[in-house]
Amino acid sequence: MRLVLSALLASSFATAAFADPAIAPTLGAASNFGQGWQPRMLQAALDAGIRDFRDAVYWDRVERAPGEYVFDTQETLWPDRLPAAGAGTSLTVNNGHSAHDGGATPHSPAAVEAFAAHAAATALRFPAIHSVEVGNEFNSANFVSGPVKDGSLQERAEAYVALLRATEAAVRTERPNVRILGGGVHSIPAGYLAMVADLGGADLMDALVVHPYSTPPEQFARQVGVLRWQPAWSDMPLEVTEFGDTNPETAPGYLLRYYCQMAVSGVERVIWYALNDRGDGHVPLISPRGKVTETGRTWQQIARRMAGREVVAFEPDPYTYGCRFGDEVLVIWGAPRRVSASDSVAFLGPAGDPEEGPHTLSATDPLVLVATEGSVLADPQFAPQPLLADSFHDYRYPHEGDPHPDADPFRRYVLRGREVPLLTRPGQERGGVPWVPYRAAADDPMVRLTAETLLPGGTGERPAEIVHLWEAGLDRVIDLGIDLSPAARSDDGVTLRVALNGQLLHEQIVAEPLEWRLDGLAVKDGDRLEIAVGPNRTATGDVTQYRFRIWRAGEQADR
Repeated sequence: MRLVLSALLASSFATAAFADPAIAPTLGAASNFGQGWQPRMLQAALDAGIRDFRDAVYWDRVERAPGEYVFDTQETLWPDRLPAAGAGTSLTVNNGHSAHDGGATPHSPAAVEAFAAHAAATALRFPAIHSVEVGNEFNSANFVSGPVKDGSLQERAEAYVALLRATEAAVRTERPNVRILGGGVHSIPAGYLAMVADLGGADLMDALVVHPYSTPPEQFARQVGVLRWQPAWSDMPLEVTEFGDTNPETAPGYLLRYYCQMAVSGVERVIWYALNDRGDGHVPLISPRGKVTETGRTWQQIARRMAGREVVAFEPDPYTYGCRFGDEVLVIWGAPRRVSASDSVAFLGPAGDPEEGPHTLSATDPLVLVATEGSVLADPQFAPQPLLADSFHDYRYPHEGDPHPDADPFRRYVLRGREVPLLTRPGQERGGVPWVPYRAAADDPMVRLTAETLLPGGTGERPAEIVHLWEAGLDRVIDLGIDLSPAARSDDGVTLRVALNGQLLHEQIVAEPLEWRLDGLAVKDGDRLEIAVGPNRTATGDVTQYRFRIWRAGEQADR
């Protein structure tokens, strides 16, 4: 039986029924008190309203002799500070101990059992621990070592499930009501997670944890959808215990956009990385001086207006995103165009500051519409949508062999003398592929496409081009925008070919970032516009960022 999050968090979270995916997730922050005690930072976090943390009590600091645990330093006693403030924490267990397997990631039966015993002893010692998260980005190379790091992907999954199985049993024995969080993966690697599920890992956890660092907010729900095609994960509760941004200017909007997309994807708990400055460039909620940052203020607005409320997606078209929280709050962003509402609605920015009109949607900084007290928020009014197609927003994952999802105005395929479908692959099902769901040629998984990058194949003489084909639905005039940026490691760049009904409009080699525009192109109903990207002489290193957009002529608000 899976334990429900809402029954285990501190009292400040106890009103939300987290078994229902229509309830917006709780909010927390990733702290590092286990690495170094910071009493002023804890007080600043509590003052800011933060009551849920993700942290560690490190094994090698408390097991002084086999099976004997001593908690006697500020770094090992810090969870004792939480209950009086109505706060709680999840405990991350991942690191090794020099007395077991030489300090490497535990892999021998004895070391695995010792790892699990430490987790259970720590959970028993501290009532503030509501969850134990087993492993941290185990599917990456950064947080594992020794034979586990050197083994195959399948062997990595086997080692992980062994740790998970032992830890689940040990913790349940000591504290049956502590939740077990599994996965702890970097990105959304549905292929690797399929290996974990095949080994019985899903049966050992109360929720699956992902760290979607390589997924844009707008693609999160779609990638989670692919993960949920697997029966083991179809109804598994989700938590995101790390996500963050390294740009102080974009972080507030990024946090709000991602929170919305997580909320409508059924995520139960959201942890921003990080609470405080870690020296790795990620934007914190609290500054080194103890002040709430702009991103922290965004966190506070989410906690105040959105967390724990009923939430539904608001998507009036494929290029506008949003979430309605209760009857009074709407978060919206997307392709730029004017938006307005009645006088009873206040427009706020991500951090809660009033936004002066006229108002225009932004692709990065959501607007927060709030109804005045006692009123119900009506849908806003939008200017006409100028976009007709956008390769990023229209990206979809075909299911069960259907190569052309109906919702995508582009037909996307590989042209290798013949048309080859681009089928969905789960992500990290093998080495050398993306760690998120992606699309690849049915006959060659290395010729692939994500919402942001493409990789053609073959050679200049026998190319495997990736094609985006758009068909006009009526007579009109359009503007076309093509953005391409081959990786610096590309041997000789890529080729771009644009054709209308087979007639060449443009052709060039692209070795540097390109922004190419063709305005005022007249098309008739049934005309076929083809955008093809292939290798130059070789496809070596040709991973290329791309964005293809089609607007009604003269109507694009912001290129």
